[in-house]
Amino acid sequence: MNRFLLEKTKEVLTEYSSSTRPADSIISYFFRNNKNLGLNERSQVAESYFGVIRNQLLYQTILDSDDVEKFILCDLSMSGEMTDDDIQKLNPDFSLTQEALKQQKNKITELWIKYSLPQWIFDELKKTYESSQLEKVLESLASPSYIDLRINLMKEKNRDVIMDNLKNNLNLNEKKIQSTPFSPIGIRLPRGTQIQNLKIFTDGLIEVQDEGSQLLSYLVDANRNHMVADFCAGAGGKTLGIAALMSGSGRLYAFDVSDKRLMNLKKRFKRSGLSNVVSHLIKNENDIRIKRLKGKFDRVLIDSPCSGLGTIRRNPDLKWKHDLSTLTELQEKQFNIFQSASRLCKVNGRIIYATCSFMPQENEDIVNRFLLNNNNFKIIDVQSILDKYQIPMKMDTFFKVRFNEHNMDGFYAAVLERVS
Repeated sequence: MNRFLLEKTKEVLTEYSSSTRPADSIISYFFRNNKNLGLNERSQVAESYFGVIRNQLLYQTILDSDDVEKFILCDLSMSGEMTDDDIQKLNPDFSLTQEALKQQKNKITELWIKYSLPQWIFDELKKTYESSQLEKVLESLASPSYIDLRINLMKEKNRDVIMDNLKNNLNLNEKKIQSTPFSPIGIRLPRGTQIQNLKIFTDGLIEVQDEGSQLLSYLVDANRNHMVADFCAGAGGKTLGIAALMSGSGRLYAFDVSDKRLMNLKKRFKRSGLSNVVSHLIKNENDIRIKRLKGKFDRVLIDSPCSGLGTIRRNPDLKWKHDLSTLTELQEKQFNIFQSASRLCKVNGRIIYATCSFMPQENEDIVNRFLLNNNNFKIIDVQSILDKYQIPMKMDTFFKVRFNEHNMDGFYAAVLERVS
């Protein structure tokens, strides 16, 4: 980090603080307008930018200040990116050493401040995890995430072949390229690894997808004879994963309310080599297309719009954008989508309700409310599906990531079968 890059980081953080847009969208736009920044420089700016957002409550408390430059210097020091001497050269007035900053952090007794979480999220986590596990969970949520890749089974079924390719084409220690511990089609790389120009990426042999998201595709448990609906297809990661697990056969309908997202989805379909996907733009969950397809589908995936709080390791701004009132607003939307999408499901077919949130208000509460209103559905234990695909995880009735055990984004899923 030099003075020029420090000023650039301040610039993009100042833009973030005055905007309601997602943090990743802001920095992407910033880089498009600063084409003079090289790959290394972009990486340094992005690391500090997300580091400050991730730890802003901690830095505000330690520094008793809202000075953006001090936040950046604090992050550079506490992350070990720069020595005390290097920091002094950047700003001689910043007198706090690494050791002094660590001591200040250790003096903080409130865990929610120490790990830079809103107190309401901390209170929810306390209900889920025992006190002996809690700090490990908080530490995980305060740490940046890895990059997970999914191999495209339509083009390569052997994960080792892709891993060998990555080892030959990335300037990384071999130990830093690992297979994911649970997903049989996942590969884990250190954050910041650049893969966009690799031939295996441009040719569609790999996709960026968190391990938890990969596992949701297995929970759909679709085969090559099934008709499947991805009700909220979004960026299409799960759509592509499910379609590949169906061996490119059957029929998969990708529904979404955003034309832009579906256009991007079509480009990814083309690269993937899949031919069993049809995308449909809908106005809302009650669109006429949905009514016409009532009772036609063997599997219906509802990757419901949610707070995204399970992804705060990679999207740290989300923890500052929500409160309990926004969860209440989301609940109505989630229930209405669930209710509408369920009509697509045929008798003996299944619905998979999923979110990337660890909040019970968006998960168990929605499923229980749906079951109270729809006694023609029953819960299927997800463990039977995980065992079928030899995925080495132990779950209760629902699929729910535990941060202290699984080291992936916080996904939730429930599988329901229509019995009449």
